Amino acid sequence: MSADCFYPAQMGGPSNAIYWQAKALTMAGHDVTVVATSQSLPSSIQLDRWLTLDCGRVIYTKNPHFYLPIKHIRYGWQAMRTAEVVHVNSLFYPASLAWVFMGLLLRKPIVWSPHGELSPVALRFRPRLKRLLLNAFRLFRSFLYFHATSEAETAYIRQHFGVDAQVGEIPNTMELSSPVARVARPYLLFMGRLHPIKAIDRLLDALSTSPLFLNSEYSLIIAGPVADKAYSSFLHERVDTLKLSAKVTFPGPVYGEQKEQLYADARLLILPSHSENFGNVVIESLAQGTPVVASTNTPWQILETERAGRWVSNDTDPLRQAVDQFIAMPSEGYTLFRTRALKLARQRFDNRSNVMQWEQFYETVRKKTRDITY
Repeated sequence: MSADCFYPAQMGGPSNAIYWQAKALTMAGHDVTVVATSQSLPSSIQLDRWLTLDCGRVIYTKNPHFYLPIKHIRYGWQAMRTAEVVHVNSLFYPASLAWVFMGLLLRKPIVWSPHGELSPVALRFRPRLKRLLLNAFRLFRSFLYFHATSEAETAYIRQHFGVDAQVGEIPNTMELSSPVARVARPYLLFMGRLHPIKAIDRLLDALSTSPLFLNSEYSLIIAGPVADKAYSSFLHERVDTLKLSAKVTFPGPVYGEQKEQLYADARLLILPSHSENFGNVVIESLAQGTPVVASTNTPWQILETERAGRWVSNDTDPLRQAVDQFIAMPSEGYTLFRTRALKLARQRFDNRSNVMQWEQFYETVRKKTRDITY
């Protein structure tokens, strides 16, 4: 299994999603090997050494540069020679193409997870390079099996690789944290990378037009790492322009118990993104019983059907109305939302009870690959 960023690195949802998947498979008795880079790791992690962890055998490679992953590729070649299935995470990381070519040379079954990189919004970033790479990938698409986390991502894959592209649709699951003791506090929460794709500015605009929010005790906490310095500066400027300085705080990235407490104590998590292939923060919030408002650019319609939150446009008026609904909601109705949120997380997104989906998918890929003529 290849990962450009891998737990305990915290550079977006895939860092954790790949870890939880590997851990669930390891707990189910499978031999899992992960080759990851040293990107965004704490200094305590040993590099260029095979480590036996709860998610299998892992090596964090120290490369000359993140985009020059020489050791990542070399250790990948060594690992995949004995692998039954090669799983590549990320389409556009430089090592991914090398991994796929090496897997084809070894005639290994190859699963490829885009992790949201094929959404129209994501493809706007460095579009020329991505078009070039996609053209190269199409040359051997008949030998590939893609993994999608949602119906929308399946559609994106087939848009770029053909309607006959082989896709397994498996939503992200995770190791759910136990609910912590909640201390209800009057704040709304955004959790995630500070990047333009997250549309945090849309949330600020919506709240600036809400008399209910402006005249209440409620504030907004925007927690997460800076993934785009220009966008982070823009957000701070936008807060000042909208006269929200007394209402908005940026605590930076939060982890562990502090993160779970932040979810639990919040009135609401808001994910206003322009695009998400999944959105692990939604599950994390639901697992603490906190309802979620997610944009219709995310695959979270289930929030509406299970009445655990709202699924609305990230335009100013719909977003403001959804947030206002939860600020004004009577305690009895709000308690029901919290109960349903917790139930949804436990039943649908616990990695230990859903590992069979991965086992079946890998077995299907392995059997089909045996029948391919190279």
